[in-house]
Amino acid sequence: MGLGVGIVPRDFANGGARVDVVEINPAVVEVATRFFDFQPEKVSLTTDDGRHFLNRCSKKYDAVILDAFLGDSSPSHLLTREAFASVRRVLRPGGALVINCFANLEAGHDFFAASLHKTLSAVFPGVRAHSNGDGAIFFVATDHADPQFVHPPDLSDVHPDALSKTQAAMVGLVDTPAEDGIVLTDDYNPAEFYDAWNRENLRRNLAKAAKRM
Repeated sequence: MGLGVGIVPRDFANGGARVDVVEINPAVVEVATRFFDFQPEKVSLTTDDGRHFLNRCSKKYDAVILDAFLGDSSPSHLLTREAFASVRRVLRPGGALVINCFANLEAGHDFFAASLHKTLSAVFPGVRAHSNGDGAIFFVATDHADPQFVHPPDLSDVHPDALSKTQAAMVGLVDTPAEDGIVLTDDYNPAEFYDAWNRENLRRNLAKAAKRM
């Protein structure tokens, strides 16, 4: 869910996987194809909202990758208990949901990270989170109580400039205090309000980085 510039679905497809991509903005597909070597014919591409697609989906998947962003954060309606229940419904036994997001783990600023962890745990028996410490967090949720790598991560194709951060993320298990955050629901999801400071800070840092380029 979420095409971006197409790197993730492209790599899955090139590795022989059958890939369904759900992207709400058709203009993104043109950009990915024109500038980032994305080949739409190698995947099954649907122009739709991810939640709408899930609610109508009758297929089963080995993995669901949530890599959707609305600016600098994931759309709130994809991060609720009900949304995750829809994801679990379309996963095969042993399948995994993987979420790429930005979240702050610092005490007092961890509402979003803690709430996301708590909400996933309300739906999936096993949840783990990986981070390399720069704000990017990968959540993994599955029906196994203790999720583990089936095979050691193969980092042979990772660009040298990104290798150290990728290695750090693979081993960088993180957690959030049990007393922090809430279970996010369709009826009550204040993540955008409580995470506003973090998101503004992320935008500021991105702008500063762009100026240095």
